Amino acid sequence: MPPRARLILPAAILALAACRTPPQETFYTLNPVPEPTESGGRARFSVTVGPVAVPEMVDRPQLVVRRSPNRVDVLEHHRWAQPLGAEIARVLAADLSSRLGGARAVSAAGRGEGADYRVAVDIEQFDAVPGQDVTVRGAWSVRHAGATLCKGRSALREAVQADGYEALAAAYARALARMSAEIADAMR
Repeated sequence: MPPRARLILPAAILALAACRTPPQETFYTLNPVPEPTESGGRARFSVTVGPVAVPEMVDRPQLVVRRSPNRVDVLEHHRWAQPLGAEIARVLAADLSSRLGGARAVSAAGRGEGADYRVAVDIEQFDAVPGQDVTVRGAWSVRHAGATLCKGRSALREAVQADGYEALAAAYARALARMSAEIADAMR
């Protein structure tokens, strides 16, 4: 190879590499699963959801998916739109608000001081297997007037209904809607 070509070829490779666009980041949220509300008008009582604790393995901006019993992948370009604990609290509050007719439910990040009821959640497992299912397992408690009103545990598995990571977020939202139904039933 002529000496001039030896200089041009690396420069051309570097120029092409510099022109390559970086992968686009995609952000995901959990959306409440709407339930018909029984009452309109002014809220008769208030509920604050939080704190919500999540396992360290998934307490990060990136989605974490299980590839095998002993392997997970952290998806660098697929991220939660806000911290996962806040995202879970927000969707549980919205689900509870629709399930408990007459309740105004907010996440602890919102204005929840002085609420009639406080729901604390400890998520123990928040696993997703792409194309298969998600698993949400956790303990929760409801406090009223400073005393524990009820406690419970939820172990939920929800099928992923389509390909892609958006389908995982939707399956997580359905599992959390089932958890909020269990909490609402206990509060009644």
